[in-house]
Amino acid sequence: MTVRARKGSLTLALAVGCAGALLSCHDESQAKRGAPEAGSPVSSSAPPSTAPVTSVTSARASAPLPPPPPAPQRCRAVSVAGSPTLMAIPGTPLGAGASATVTESSDIPDDMWIQLTKDSKLTTRHPRSTRETGFIGPGRVRSCVNHAEEAWVAEGKFASVIGSGERPGAEEWIMTPVGVVRYGSAKLEITVTPATGSAGAKADVKLWSGTAYAWTGDQTGPVKPEIHSARAAAVPDGWLALDGDRTVSFSQKGGAKPEEAAKAAVDRCAEEATKTKALARAVAAPDASLSDVAPRHVVARRIARAACGVGLVRVGQLPTSPVRDALYAMLAQADKDWKGLRTREPEGPKP
Repeated sequence: MTVRARKGSLTLALAVGCAGALLSCHDESQAKRGAPEAGSPVSSSAPPSTAPVTSVTSARASAPLPPPPPAPQRCRAVSVAGSPTLMAIPGTPLGAGASATVTESSDIPDDMWIQLTKDSKLTTRHPRSTRETGFIGPGRVRSCVNHAEEAWVAEGKFASVIGSGERPGAEEWIMTPVGVVRYGSAKLEITVTPATGSAGAKADVKLWSGTAYAWTGDQTGPVKPEIHSARAAAVPDGWLALDGDRTVSFSQKGGAKPEEAAKAAVDRCAEEATKTKALARAVAAPDASLSDVAPRHVVARRIARAACGVGLVRVGQLPTSPVRDALYAMLAQADKDWKGLRTREPEGPKP
């Protein structure tokens, strides 16, 4: 009896000791987490209290905003002869007819025309690609339009610079009043003669080496171009492929008023942009046949970009007027249409 009693006492003592240890550990844990206030209801099924959690919305609101992207770098004049001047465009800092002379190593705004006198020469360098392009007066040109490898030549001569910034897949685009020329690596010159009186605008392209592609602008209406080159081969995407030693000239028919020529180009731009937008939707369709639609969309984007470039150059030569403003509004809408699938694009068309 004595042994059994001692064994029972020992078992009870061990049980009490273990229970006490568990309670002690639980109390210590509660003390560390923070015990509930006296008198506050505690649910037996509620989890142990935890530190308050900040809501996702509050955390996002208090998170620092990312820094704004750096401003795009501008083209730079690497060599200058004569006195090229920046021409004011309505709404820019050089308004009210002011102008500024372009000097060597100076930055060139991407949203202004450059007026070249007959003794003026200018070579510019793109800030990212380092591609260099030359301009010879007399003329009116723009370089690095919208910070891209793109030049506008309303009048004067454009000249490529071999061995500067050329890389696979990258192209320089030259917009003129009568068409567009693009190239990756080529030695070429483009001379643009503006419309005067009964004579329409004209572009003469001289290619010495490399490969270039030309798009000839309007295909219908009073400014239909005339192509003069037996050696220029048409390619299925609507461009003229030029390689080796080639010369091609294309021009508008004379007699069209500047407003009519500009309206014809803007209408063509809007038409091509609408086609491109439709193909973009087809590409995004769940049952799209990408092997068929995607290549057509790429071709359409090129044509739309070229057509709208011609429209911008022509409209840019018009005097300020409600007609000019209306045409720019149409170009801005077309710009959004043909760029539909791109998530990030340069700013919309500028004068």
